[in-house]
Amino acid sequence: MMRKILLWGCVPFLLASCGSGSSVELKTQNDSLSYALGLSYGEYMGQLKSDFDIDSLNIDIIKSAMMDAMDSTRTLSMDIESAGQLFNSVIEAKQAGKKAEQNKQFEGNIEKGKAFLASNKSQEGVVETASGLQYKITKPSGKSEKPKATDFVGVHYTLKNLNGEIIESSLQQGKPVEFPLDQVIPGWTEGIQLLSVGDEATLYVPQELAYGDRGGRKVEPYSTLIFEVQLICIGEGCTTKK
Repeated sequence: MMRKILLWGCVPFLLASCGSGSSVELKTQNDSLSYALGLSYGEYMGQLKSDFDIDSLNIDIIKSAMMDAMDSTRTLSMDIESAGQLFNSVIEAKQAGKKAEQNKQFEGNIEKGKAFLASNKSQEGVVETASGLQYKITKPSGKSEKPKATDFVGVHYTLKNLNGEIIESSLQQGKPVEFPLDQVIPGWTEGIQLLSVGDEATLYVPQELAYGDRGGRKVEPYSTLIFEVQLICIGEGCTTKK
């Protein structure tokens, strides 16, 4: 992490020392190495320029911090761990702000999902849990074995949006999927535990139990989702066992 901090600090210092668009003649290997390091710094800074207002940074403090980091006899004004945490927190806050701004166009999905679930819970066979998850056993197997959150499970599934359009399906891929149940979206972790091996069901997953503001591949942020699932088996490697 400190390497990133130093790279971030070096670039404004270097840029402040050079004219815009200046060319450099590389006469020695050290010249070439110096230029290579500068390119590395510049490339890294290019990845961060959208997260920082470079012109507002204090160049004198940056240069002093660089000297503090290189000279063990100097007293640090901030320890390395704190510097890394600060650096990361600023970037995360900036990215969160950008994400929230981008997601404003999808906020209508929240009310759309609430309206759908409010109507859907009165449908025959639909059960709503305390979390807001809704499910319906469409084809019971008559078996009693149910998975725990710590189990691997093998399932077939079809993911649909509220318009009934298929987003993806293991049936189309021709084989079931297998995964640890505690490493998927909360709606699946809860919902699959409600099924017995062999059951077929439909899960109606509120956005907060699905991908929330993150969205996902082909899934808009804040989307309430419909999963048609069949619990095939329980246990790691169960879908490949004879």
